[in-house]
Amino acid sequence: MSKSKNEELKAMFNMMNKLHHGFLARMKVGNMAKVVKYNKNTHTADIQPLAKSSDGQTPAQLLDVPVSENCYIIDEILDRLKPELSKVDSHIGSSIVAKFPKKHLMRPGVPVAYVTLDRDTDNWERGRKANIYMPNTSRLHDINDSVIIGVFGGDAKDG
Repeated sequence: MSKSKNEELKAMFNMMNKLHHGFLARMKVGNMAKVVKYNKNTHTADIQPLAKSSDGQTPAQLLDVPVSENCYIIDEILDRLKPELSKVDSHIGSSIVAKFPKKHLMRPGVPVAYVTLDRDTDNWERGRKANIYMPNTSRLHDINDSVIIGVFGGDAKDG
């Protein structure tokens, strides 16, 4: 094979690698973020993605991201039990409530994992409804269709 043909093939290979990387860089799947604000009434959070882009830019915050139930349900259960168990503690001299985590698991400042869903979620009825819906647009793998699926770093003592 001639040197020029070899250089041509190498250049094509490099171009295909860059094109492949470009496609992958634009596809959103899952990532880490920090909770900036959490709304416990709507179970949504404003989050700051932690990974910088390949050019070193800090990504924009994602606003009103739905939070999966597993991220907050223990917090809500303990909040509901606390008043009754406080009465038990004072009545029998126990310290059950003192063993609760000091902070909620889902709160501003904690690291979370979020995934970007494949389709537009504008017409999705959030919550427990599992209704089939028609996507509002042909939008695919858009970061605005992300949901929080997990909280990291907590424990049963400190939350």
